[in-house]
Amino acid sequence: MQLTKEQRTFIIEKYFQAKSFQQVIQSFQKHFPERQSPTKMTIWRNVTRYRTEGTSLNLNKGRSGRKRTGQSEENVRIVQGALAGNQQISARKSGLDVTKSTFNRIITLDLKWHSYKMHVRNKLLDNDLPRQLNFAQWFLQRNVWFVDDIVVGDETAFHLNGKVNNHNVRTYAPKNQPHNFNFDVGISREKVSVRMELCGNGHVIGPYFYSNNLNGFEYLDLINHMIFQDFEKHMETESIEPGRFRMVLLRIELLL
Repeated sequence: MQLTKEQRTFIIEKYFQAKSFQQVIQSFQKHFPERQSPTKMTIWRNVTRYRTEGTSLNLNKGRSGRKRTGQSEENVRIVQGALAGNQQISARKSGLDVTKSTFNRIITLDLKWHSYKMHVRNKLLDNDLPRQLNFAQWFLQRNVWFVDDIVVGDETAFHLNGKVNNHNVRTYAPKNQPHNFNFDVGISREKVSVRMELCGNGHVIGPYFYSNNLNGFEYLDLINHMIFQDFEKHMETESIEPGRFRMVLLRIELLL
């Protein structure tokens, strides 16, 4: 247990009065009977600190532990110069000969900047709101078991190169002062797309893989000749009355 400010002051005063370690220990025992007496080394350290620093208080803050050499003035200038030329620089691939942790500490502690993440949102058109409202009203008018009859489908693409990962796209700016930014990539990227359907009873239909973008005719062909056929097999396996299920392929976006 560390000595309190009062106890440190008492040790310094008694030592300069008596010039004796033993008398300081005896006086400390009488004045602080509930506290273990300090050793001669503890007394000497407090006296030496008082002579060199002007105080006997603990000065370990900022002086203990491994010294951080990465946040040097030179490295701060290097990072600041790099941000002036490219505010979307990568902490891991900056090429500045500083570690990722040092780069982030300089950004937040020295430059007082903040890392902002890119968010991708779909642009709403003028006729989107009425369409969404009509769909919601139509949906609310269905019967209670209608949800069990729905087949919801969606697809995603797995890009083989050059895919933008939203989690890795960052831009740096002063805190609470984000700015708009773009991240451009080529549209001719190799990819594999996959589509799946989820039935109201939890059954999964698919997956279906295709390598190219589908136009309207190809998309319709996929639904008629693959998804419908697998769905009919599912109804036969589950002994479901064909007329009970309605094939309603809804884009996930319509439900948001």
